[in-house]
Amino acid sequence: MPADSLIPDIPGVPIDARSESILRERICRAIGINGSRFIGAQPVSFTRTTLQELKSEDYFVAEKSDGVRVLLYCVLNERGQQQVFLVDRKNKFSYVPQLRFPIAGNLQAYHNETIVDGELVTDQEPDGSQVVRYLAFDLLAYNGQNIIKKPLRSRLARLQQEFVTPYRELLKVAQPQFVREQPFKVGLKEVNLSYGIEKMFREVLPRLKHGSDGLIFTSAVAEYVPSTNNKMLKWKPPSENTIDFRLSLEFPTNQGVPDYNQKPQFVLHEWQGGQQYNRFGIMTVDDGLWEHWKSTSTHLQNRVVEVNYSPSDTTWRFFRFRDDKEHGNHSSVVRKVQESIRDGVERDELLQAQAEIRAAWKHREQVLQQQQQQYQQQQHHQ
Repeated sequence: MPADSLIPDIPGVPIDARSESILRERICRAIGINGSRFIGAQPVSFTRTTLQELKSEDYFVAEKSDGVRVLLYCVLNERGQQQVFLVDRKNKFSYVPQLRFPIAGNLQAYHNETIVDGELVTDQEPDGSQVVRYLAFDLLAYNGQNIIKKPLRSRLARLQQEFVTPYRELLKVAQPQFVREQPFKVGLKEVNLSYGIEKMFREVLPRLKHGSDGLIFTSAVAEYVPSTNNKMLKWKPPSENTIDFRLSLEFPTNQGVPDYNQKPQFVLHEWQGGQQYNRFGIMTVDDGLWEHWKSTSTHLQNRVVEVNYSPSDTTWRFFRFRDDKEHGNHSSVVRKVQESIRDGVERDELLQAQAEIRAAWKHREQVLQQQQQQYQQQQHHQ
C-alpha cells in the first residue's frame, strides 16, 4: 500500500441548482424514500460488542479505501440519451458526459434509473503512473427496479452481471477515442467472507496500490440502509479511529479586541443535525503546524477536519481536512467512535476471532442445507 495516498478529484462538470434539486428528489424516489438528502449508507464503528455480530450473521469484508465516496447515477433524458452523474457526500451532482453504461445483452441500450455505490481511488502503478479507479461495492437500483431490500450477496451478483460486465464488453468493441476519454477505470471492490481476516491482512492490504485505513464488514444478508447502517461495521485499530468535526478559531483578546497575531484556540464542534452544532472540545495544534498554515494562508474557519485521539496526552490532533463533507460526524456517531476508542478491538483480537467466525458460518450453512433437504423430501412425498 502506498505510504502517501492521493485523493482523486471528482471528474465531470457541476450542474445548475434547479436541475440538481430535481435530481436529488428523483434519486431518492428511485429507492422509495422521501426528501432530497444524500442516500449513501454510513458505517458504524467497530467495538467489542459488535464483534459478536460477525459470529451470529454472515458478513463480507473489504478494505476501507482512502478515496472519495461517490454514487454513480444513470438516467435517460427526455431525448432518450443516457446521462451519468457522480454524487458526492455533499449531495453535489457532477455530470460526466464521457461515460456510457449499457445493459446486459444489448450494448445499444443504456441503463436508466440505475444507482451504484462506490468510491474513487488513485492507484500508484509500479512505473510511477497514477490510475484513477471507481471501485463499485453496491447496487441500489437497476433500470428502475428498487433493490435495496434484497440481501447484499444478491445485489453484488447483479452489480457484476448487469453493470460492470456489460461496461467492460462495451470497451472491447468501442472506438479507441471513446476508451481514451473514459475519466476512470471501473471495477468491483474485492470482497471476502468475514472469516478471511488473515487473508485481508496478509494478502489483500499489502498488494493495494492505493491508501487504505481499515476494514469494512457488511452483512451479506441485510438490506441496504440509506443512512447510518448498523450492519456495516468500520474497523480500525482503536488508536487510529478518527472523528470529523467543524473547526472554528477563537483568538485571544486584547481589551476586548481579537488579537490575530496570537495563536488561537482550535475549537471542535459536533453536528447535531440540520445546521446546528455544539461545542465539543479543543484540537491541539503544534506551533510548527500553525506556522505552516499561516505561511500558506490555509483557510481554517468553519472547515470540516478529521482528528484522532492521542491517549498519551489525552488530546485531539489534526489528521486531515475533509472538504468532501458538508458536515462533521453527527453527535450519535461521535459517541460510537468514542466508544470504539475506549472499547475497540485490536488487530490480534480480530485475528483470534477468525476461527470462531468461520465455525459459526459453517454451522449456519449446515443447518440451511439440512432444512433444504428436509423440504425437498417433503415435496417428494407429496
